[in-house]
Amino acid sequence: MTRLFAAFMFLLFAASAQASAQSFNAQEQAEIRAIVRDYLVRNPDVLREALDALAERTDAQRWQTISSDTRDFSIGPADAPIVIVEFFDYRCTFCHAALEWVNDVARTRNDVRIVFKEFPILSEASMESARAAIASMPQGRYLAFHRALMNFRGDLTSQRIDQLARESGIDVTRMRRAMDNPEVTRLLEDNRAHAIDMGNTATPLFVINGEMVAGFDQARLDARLREATREVRERRQAQR
Repeated sequence: MTRLFAAFMFLLFAASAQASAQSFNAQEQAEIRAIVRDYLVRNPDVLREALDALAERTDAQRWQTISSDTRDFSIGPADAPIVIVEFFDYRCTFCHAALEWVNDVARTRNDVRIVFKEFPILSEASMESARAAIASMPQGRYLAFHRALMNFRGDLTSQRIDQLARESGIDVTRMRRAMDNPEVTRLLEDNRAHAIDMGNTATPLFVINGEMVAGFDQARLDARLREATREVRERRQAQR
């Protein structure tokens, strides 16, 4: 019975079920399964806690991935304690409306890093604009081009995209050549996969230190930013 109890504990905490299968014979494995089942039936909160812990770990891993992808353009200190990730579309009117808030945060907060996630979902013009913006990154003029695209009202034709790029100081020929790079497609596909994984199919989506704020609701964004600031301060105080 002692060995079965040890096996039970092993199954609860071990990472590999295959390893346990190699350690015990068929009868012992059946007895272990019975013990585990009986324990979980009598203590369902254990399973609930385990699932909650798994979900929390999954969310943390997802946040780490989307907030630290070096392929995305970002502004603010690399080690900023607060990170805002914005998923956006250049044809999204609510993204246009959010631009001033994003700019204000970037200008007034030196403890915030903002990550720009191209997420073109509304039209072919959205996709072309996103490809152009990503392709412009090596030229060091992404932010100026991004703001020009966001501020533009009207049809984003290919000619207009080129004009805005040129006015932003971008070599359009070089940009157009880079737009067909498979890495551009891969980044857009990864961004889309992240958004879908979070249950989001609209723009804008803001994620502030792991917490989502869907749409442009300045009151909610400001509240979440204040909350994140308080969380950082409390964490630092606890570490003293």
